[in-house]
Amino acid sequence: MGHRANSAALQLVGFVLGAVGWIGSAIATGLVQWRVWHVSLVEVTSGIAWVGIWRVCFYSQALTTPPFRRMSCQRLGALDQFVPPEIVIAQGLLLVAVLSGALGKAATIYGLRNVYFGGERRPRQAWLALVVGGGFHLLTCVCVVIPAVWNLSSVVSNQAIAFPPHFHLPSSPQSQELGAAVYIAIFSAALLFLAGVFLVSYSPAAVKIHPSADFSDRSSLVFGGSIRMGSRSFAQSVSKCSLSSYGVDNPAFNPEDNL
Repeated sequence: MGHRANSAALQLVGFVLGAVGWIGSAIATGLVQWRVWHVSLVEVTSGIAWVGIWRVCFYSQALTTPPFRRMSCQRLGALDQFVPPEIVIAQGLLLVAVLSGALGKAATIYGLRNVYFGGERRPRQAWLALVVGGGFHLLTCVCVVIPAVWNLSSVVSNQAIAFPPHFHLPSSPQSQELGAAVYIAIFSAALLFLAGVFLVSYSPAAVKIHPSADFSDRSSLVFGGSIRMGSRSFAQSVSKCSLSSYGVDNPAFNPEDNL
């Protein structure tokens, strides 16, 4: 088991990286700080609005929405006509990322369990599970990096969003910048990519098994050498045993022969 466990050390590192990346992608999915809009409106007290994947929020002393006490938030629905395509696609891809990441962790855990506790009985199951887990991690990486890069491009090009009047936001900000969620998503995608590469690179180690015949041959060689080295003493002891077993006296103790 030790030799096989050492061969899966890289996959164990991939499991840790994938866990961190998956948690980071889930956090980025729920954050509202994907785009930071700088606006000048009376309703927006802080002058900053956050455009996320699921909602738009800003601090306001005049407007509040339950359950927020100091913040006004409006939901972004995939069927709303004003929502840009990068946000609509991001909603679907991030949900797929969370699900595929969970499946990838489950497959990786099963594969590592077979590696460390399955002995030599399940090498193919371990390899297949780790490759499937790595594939799910790579799929999660793709589902996270596409929304991150697309929203980054929208911020760089200062894309506008035609919000309806009840959002109390302009269609285009004075300026906008990347929020913390984009950085978290890109970092998580990088970890997921490394994890996927580490997992799919697993190959079962060839463990050398010494059958019992080898030990018998080795012992026979050792005893054979001992017999050759002491052939005369061995022959004498055999003759003594054989003669005594048939009731014949040992010639060495026969007084007539000695004379």
